[in-house]
Amino acid sequence: MSETQRERLDPAANDAPELGSDLVDVYEEGSGPPTPSPQALGVFELAWPTILAFGTQTLVRVVSLAMVAQLGESAVAGVGVANQFFWLVQSLGTVAPTGIVALLSRAVGARDAELADASLRQGLWLGLAVGLVSTALLLPLTAGAIAAYGVNASVTALGSEYLFWATLGIVPITLSVVFGAALRAAGDTRTPLWIGAGANLLNLALGWALIYGKLGLPALGVAGAGIAATLAVSLQLPVFFWLWRSGRLRISPAGASARPDRALITRLLRIGYPAAIEGALFQVGLLLFMRIVSPYGTEALAAYQVGTQILAFSFLPGLGFGAAASTLVGQHLGEGDAARAERSGWRSMVGAMLAMSAMGALVIAFAPQLAALFELSPLAVERTVDFVWILGAVQPLMAIEYTLGGALRGAGDTRFPLFAIFAGLFLFRLAPAAIAANGFHARLNIVWGMLVLDYAVKAALLSARFARGRWKTLEV
Repeated sequence: MSETQRERLDPAANDAPELGSDLVDVYEEGSGPPTPSPQALGVFELAWPTILAFGTQTLVRVVSLAMVAQLGESAVAGVGVANQFFWLVQSLGTVAPTGIVALLSRAVGARDAELADASLRQGLWLGLAVGLVSTALLLPLTAGAIAAYGVNASVTALGSEYLFWATLGIVPITLSVVFGAALRAAGDTRTPLWIGAGANLLNLALGWALIYGKLGLPALGVAGAGIAATLAVSLQLPVFFWLWRSGRLRISPAGASARPDRALITRLLRIGYPAAIEGALFQVGLLLFMRIVSPYGTEALAAYQVGTQILAFSFLPGLGFGAAASTLVGQHLGEGDAARAERSGWRSMVGAMLAMSAMGALVIAFAPQLAALFELSPLAVERTVDFVWILGAVQPLMAIEYTLGGALRGAGDTRFPLFAIFAGLFLFRLAPAAIAANGFHARLNIVWGMLVLDYAVKAALLSARFARGRWKTLEV
């Protein structure tokens, strides 16, 4: 390991006066700042840039959905179902990022620059392979996938049109997520924020122009929304590559082989495959839940999509604190400090619960006004408000799932969150919802109320697992 690499991962390698002058030299050479030690990283310091990054993504989805809503409720429902199926296939792409977070964060904690570099390189190879396979699987299914969920012909046509163009962005999305995961595992949550924010602004501008035919471009409707999203995410990938190859990122080339390494890819797969299965099960579960809801009408489907987007802002603290928990748990375990790793997990959970509860209450208070922004029918607005009240009430439980699930994944314990997702979603949401809807023809609010059971079970299971502490001794 070179001295420059050692300084990048261990700022304590030199005393303070020399470190200050060396930092100037490092920046003049085009290199990134040294990675702080785990002790220097705070939960909120790591969480807030991730919250803002996911916040810009959420804002883009909400605004894009609002633009699509002007094309009619069938367009909203079609894009919503298409996105659910898209993320079902894209969940395969979580294999590489999940493996990277567990492996690279420990490498940073152990001050092993070469392993950190190798983890990123092999994660990119794995991400490329998974992205190509996902694209090949989804492209032939863009029409049939939408129709399979019992929606009408108009929703099917619009959804399949959007899904085709969105599918073309799977590879750049997967590789960009790999870069973002690697940087967050190293403690750099700001670079993904700025790159993602630029891509999201571009997405909005292109979406406005392509959906409505502005700036001399054709009016493509829902297809324009899909094209805009794919172009925006594709253009952020060369920025990541340029910053990485030029040494401007916290994870810089450190002598690892650029060729595929079967042993390291196998390690990443072993850690990451349960997360991929978990993501796939989660998306399948959401699609099945939509299938249960679809007989209640297009208004119910539109309400589900719009309500989820409205509440997505209250999910943001969970995503941010969950990412912080993954990073800190992995880094502290790499450093050999399991007690500090455990404290980081619990602190992340408390921070997420407080923030998500406050934001959930705020969204509930203004649910009618927020729902009215989407130009839905009065019945769809009423059902959106009902859904927001139900899902908003479970925000503290969702916070536990996000943070303690993230902490366990950061430790490499990726199988138990898979079990928790299956138990909560399939046994305590889908099964009783199907019985209520099909067996008793229950009101829609009762079907949606099964969300409470789902998140309560997952929160209890993950809390017990983290408190038990077996994750502290896992080898990755």
